[in-house]
Amino acid sequence: MSKNSKLAGKIKWQIARFSGRLSEGLTKPLRRFIDDMVYGIQASRDVKLSNIARALQEEIKLVKTEDRLSRNLATMDLTEELNRRLCWEGSGLIEDDSVLAVDLSDIRKEYAKKLEYLAEVRDGSMGEIANGFWLCEIIWCRCAW
Repeated sequence: MSKNSKLAGKIKWQIARFSGRLSEGLTKPLRRFIDDMVYGIQASRDVKLSNIARALQEEIKLVKTEDRLSRNLATMDLTEELNRRLCWEGSGLIEDDSVLAVDLSDIRKEYAKKLEYLAEVRDGSMGEIANGFWLCEIIWCRCAW
């Protein structure tokens, strides 16, 4: 076994373990779907279903893999459940000396008229109010001092 295939196997195992914790308690098809999506997004470095399906390298037609992923996406909204589990996973890593950097930002969508969560944002580079989306990003760092 080559060094690369050992590394690939180890990475696949770590992703499967992580996605298994995320999907605990869900049905077997949804567990497999989450495993495939997490692995596919990591492997393809993209969120487009066609690229995720290519990364999975299944021995069926690409369109069938895309159909399966699309069907599972439409089955139920997993957002709340996965967000809750992701927060739970990350919360165990935060300690008293951890640094959390909070970035409140926005994205301007100049031509958007009717989109979910569309709001007024201040475009700092143009100095004007425009349509867009608010963002909140939190970056965690464990300090070594």
